[in-house]
Amino acid sequence: MRRRPPSNLVWVHFEIAAVSKLGQSVAMRAATEWLASHTDERTLSLADLAARQLSKPTQRAKLDTLIQHIGHQVTEQLEPVLERFPEDEIAASLAAVEVALESVDLSDSALLADDADPEVLAQRIRRSLPRADLGRCYDIALDQSCRFLVQIIRHLPSFQPRALAEVLSRATAQTALLEDVLARLPRTSLYAPQGTDNDDEFRDEYLRYIARTYDRLELLGLSMKNRPRLALSVAYLSLTVSGEKREHREWFGGLERAEHSGVRVESALASRTFVRGEAGSGKTTLLDWLAITAARGGFVGNLHTWNGLIPFPLRLRAHADSPLPARPEELVTGLLRGIMPAGWVHRVMKAGKGLLLVDGVDEVPPAKRHGVREWLRELMSAFPEAKVVVTARPAAADAKWLAELDFSSVVLEQMSPTDVKVFLQRWHEAAGATEETQRRLMSQLDSREHLRSLASSPLLCAMLCALNLGRVSELPQNRMELYAAALTMLLDLRDAERGIARILTTSDKTVLLRDLAWRLTLGGRSQLPTTKVREHIARKVRCMPNVDRVSDEIVTHLLERSGVVREPVPGQVDFVHRTFQEYLAGEEAMQDGQIETLISHAHLDSWLQTIVLACGHGQRTQVSELLTEVLDRAEREPRHARRLRLLAGACMETVRDLDTAVHDRIDQVIKTQLVPPRSTRETASLATIGHRILKYLPRTLAALSEPVARATVRSAALAGSSEAMELLARYAKDDRWWVQEEIARAWAHFDPQRYAEDVLADAPLSGGEIFVSATRMLPHLGALRHRTSVELWLPDHEPKRDLTFATEIDDLRYLRTYVVGHADLSPLSSCDHLEVLFLYGAERYLGTDQLPHTLTYLGLYQSELWHDIGFMRDRPFLDVELSQVADDCDLGTLAEMPGLHTFSCRNWKSYGPLAGLPNVQRLRITDGQAPIDLSGLPALPDVGIVILRSAYVIDLRALAGRSVRLDLSRRQRHLGLDELGPGVTINWAS
Repeated sequence: MRRRPPSNLVWVHFEIAAVSKLGQSVAMRAATEWLASHTDERTLSLADLAARQLSKPTQRAKLDTLIQHIGHQVTEQLEPVLERFPEDEIAASLAAVEVALESVDLSDSALLADDADPEVLAQRIRRSLPRADLGRCYDIALDQSCRFLVQIIRHLPSFQPRALAEVLSRATAQTALLEDVLARLPRTSLYAPQGTDNDDEFRDEYLRYIARTYDRLELLGLSMKNRPRLALSVAYLSLTVSGEKREHREWFGGLERAEHSGVRVESALASRTFVRGEAGSGKTTLLDWLAITAARGGFVGNLHTWNGLIPFPLRLRAHADSPLPARPEELVTGLLRGIMPAGWVHRVMKAGKGLLLVDGVDEVPPAKRHGVREWLRELMSAFPEAKVVVTARPAAADAKWLAELDFSSVVLEQMSPTDVKVFLQRWHEAAGATEETQRRLMSQLDSREHLRSLASSPLLCAMLCALNLGRVSELPQNRMELYAAALTMLLDLRDAERGIARILTTSDKTVLLRDLAWRLTLGGRSQLPTTKVREHIARKVRCMPNVDRVSDEIVTHLLERSGVVREPVPGQVDFVHRTFQEYLAGEEAMQDGQIETLISHAHLDSWLQTIVLACGHGQRTQVSELLTEVLDRAEREPRHARRLRLLAGACMETVRDLDTAVHDRIDQVIKTQLVPPRSTRETASLATIGHRILKYLPRTLAALSEPVARATVRSAALAGSSEAMELLARYAKDDRWWVQEEIARAWAHFDPQRYAEDVLADAPLSGGEIFVSATRMLPHLGALRHRTSVELWLPDHEPKRDLTFATEIDDLRYLRTYVVGHADLSPLSSCDHLEVLFLYGAERYLGTDQLPHTLTYLGLYQSELWHDIGFMRDRPFLDVELSQVADDCDLGTLAEMPGLHTFSCRNWKSYGPLAGLPNVQRLRITDGQAPIDLSGLPALPDVGIVILRSAYVIDLRALAGRSVRLDLSRRQRHLGLDELGPGVTINWAS
């Protein structure tokens, strides 16, 4: 059975006739019942009834007009409900509905017996017919027709026969009334079984709920009772990412799989993005920010097209031991779920308006992660247009874990020194701290390298802030000390300072929390039902002779006063951050002698941090035994060898005391089997060893191949310390192109001034080129003595209101930035070396005639339509990309650009003028906000056509029989691929 193509033409010529026929039948049936309501002759036809009551032809004509208008209204209501069904099914179903309506009794008494309920009427019709399954199309058409019939009969006025002419004289008003009534009837369908009347009202209520619920930033390190509420929308700190972005737009529209580093996460998000980050790197905070920004329609820059999306946050930890949502409607949780219109989430997702935010792949047991991926696969298959962001720790899933589902993969990087300063300021403002308190912490960070290393993580930075606020004079030296100090502060010091009575000692609380953390870890879980927690606490308390409180009282106290565990939703308990669970579970493992358990789980990513932290708690004999067995497993199990060796290396961060032989063995393993990294793919996992990796990296890159040298530079950069900068200064003397590229990328990880002066000052750069990704780097370009050209790619969260800053960069060759308002381009006239210009976001560009004549690549996007593009005449452009032009825009200018070989247009309504492009070899059509009609595309035999993105299915059938080259995206849906002739060649961009 052939499915109907989405083209409106076929619908107009076939299905509309069937639907119109049913619409007129409904109108005729209602009118017949109306006229017969005061006569016993119900068997007469409508024509006979009208002839009896209307003597003048003009009156009968008015009746015909009224009936036809009612029929048209019914047809308009039926069309969108039935258009998704196949042609033959529509025709057969509607014919059957007509037959059913002809025989049904619609007298007043019959309708009263049905309570004037269209649902009851429809059931009565079904009972009166032979039993047969006529399909979903028939059911929908019958149900909807009954709704129309009942409403029409109810709203047509009652009258005496002699008053019919008077009623018809008011036909215009009557028609308007019926039109309003029918328009407000729910349009039922497969996706809207009860109509869509309440969709907008519920959407608004749901978005308000999301904005209220998620617009908070938890200040970890402060107890629950003393934790100020801070709006996440105000305090959100954008972090940088590195990795591969599949939807990376190069200069003009080209789809590229490019690696990037130092890019703000909002600029790196694609339609499907897999965000990986270590513990405390800000993954959950990112998803919460996306949820509230979507709820308020506040996206800017590259994400402005996400405004209008409906966010659906999903915490996977809540499904660690329960099934994932089996139906889309289960994505809505909380009190609003009870008033949600049936099928609402399904309709949102099907329309491409859903934003699914899936947090914490690492927080489900490893055995269930395959199920998470299959769940995502099924979801993407059902709703291919939905936007999805998924988070996980890197150890739980590699960059390619979701690659087959076409997810981009990015890794959250450590906070830069600038980021740390902003974080400190916002944290202290939220906590109501004095400026002196903040200055005290900044002073210690400036003078103590180990603290700067800790502060590069949002979680650890928050803990440092909390300890500093508590007036701890000497801040911790390492992670173990920091966690211990934070727990002591949370469990004891704050209540003691406030004179709050303690029902448990700090050691008792620690014992109970250690036991709970270990139980969670053993079960591969991150939360437990509150009832189970009470049972575990009651069981543990029986082993603690000095604790005489009942379990309910203890659990309540821990939830309210500890700041370490919480009840995120009623009936479920978890640790405020998984790091606390891992720290306490590691301590419990060593206290209870669970070495063999740790060894048996050492290959599992979910146990990595627990084992690393356990080594910090263990005695020399315990740690030596543990690490020896881990390395022995690596030799016996090649499949897990790299992960186990990396684990052994990572444990060196926390170990206090270790047998010399074991220490030497780990040293040798790192030197000979892990360092130097063979490719950049290995650098992320190597970073688990921490800043200690620096002592294993070579002092020079001379003996390394270029790929290995590049990976070595990146490994040093990820360490992010002053020692790393010293090593990078050595590496910067290597003049190989990829090495210099990595040296330049690393700039984003360090203080911009120090890095420019100590590393980049004498670096040869890549042919003298330097790539700049943040405004904060611009003042320090003068330190780069071998710089000959600058490529400036500014992030969206640094929008520019004017372009005068570009005039201060005397060798600016490439400029890409987000601008706002009416942007004046005239300052660029003095940029004598500018070759590439890509601007977007402006309402309108002014001074276009002042663009420098050195430009060969131009991309200009504005919200207003282009009425005049004459400024491009006689310019040496090779590649041009423009937003939508107005209907009156003279496109003849394009024919006067003989050097133009690539042209990109977005949201254009007509492609006819493109026939005048004399030498264009490549045409791009992108981001269609309306169906792309290629039937108007002129014959361009030597032009390759790239159709990257459209919000609609792209109909390629107009190109059948032509000779053309197509570059298509597998992410896009296409129609008519099988009808293209042998003259069409396709290059698929994945």
